[in-house]
Amino acid sequence: MRLGISLPTRQADGRAPTIGQLMRRAQVIERLGFDGIWLGDSVGRVKWPVPDPLLWLTAAAAATETIELGTCILQVPLRRPVELAQRLMALHTLANGRFSAGLGSGSTLADFEAVGVPYTERFKILNEALPTIRMLCRGERVGAAYLQPWADSEGGPPILVGSWHSGIWVRRAAEQYDGWLASGFFTTFNQLREGIQRYREFGGKRALVSTIRVNLHAEGGSFDPDSSFSLECSPSEAADRLARLAELGYDDALLTRANHTEEDITEEDLHQIRELLPRA
Repeated sequence: MRLGISLPTRQADGRAPTIGQLMRRAQVIERLGFDGIWLGDSVGRVKWPVPDPLLWLTAAAAATETIELGTCILQVPLRRPVELAQRLMALHTLANGRFSAGLGSGSTLADFEAVGVPYTERFKILNEALPTIRMLCRGERVGAAYLQPWADSEGGPPILVGSWHSGIWVRRAAEQYDGWLASGFFTTFNQLREGIQRYREFGGKRALVSTIRVNLHAEGGSFDPDSSFSLECSPSEAADRLARLAELGYDDALLTRANHTEEDITEEDLHQIRELLPRA
């Protein structure tokens, strides 16, 4: 199983990280052997600054050479599909094909109210937008829209669909797209088990669990398969939980901590986190 982690979103004094700090952090993550750098997305729901994940990942792309970069997930209904396709293509090109686009409907009402998009229309918008994005990234014309891909970016990034463990989008992720993103924060271990069984039954290949909260200094309790899946626990317990996830058949575990700094997750912490899981 591969292991990914997010980038810091602030400095200890509340200022934004500089681009140099983000680039150096991305290099550390790559050097320590992580398989990916993945960032989530929110607009309007929290009381601290949240970056545009594509901008943060652009800094990481400039500083690294081999590590995968991805979004988990970018809320498609909050953007215009043609404009978003152009941005995804650009990052895919700048990263030399290392970018994977984790896309989804979004699930938090506050984000939709902030942008002025009807929350009840999110699945309809996603269903219409994803084929448009994929076709444009492949160099096809959609209505009046045409985005000529660069010669080395034709086809665009892999599209991974984020969704709940049940429902029609698990099947669509398996049959129409390049992977499925589940959520550790919003999903229990038992639900993750159910979700990957359905995904594999539909022929799905790559399965990832995102938004897995990590804090190896936390005093977490014993493993509870009916609680949200996190690594807020001792290192030995965290290693056991990741092993359980790997046994279910998930391909990637994507770790994060909200609003964190480099001091919250030090380089020593990163090393300890990476050693929780055998290298892929």
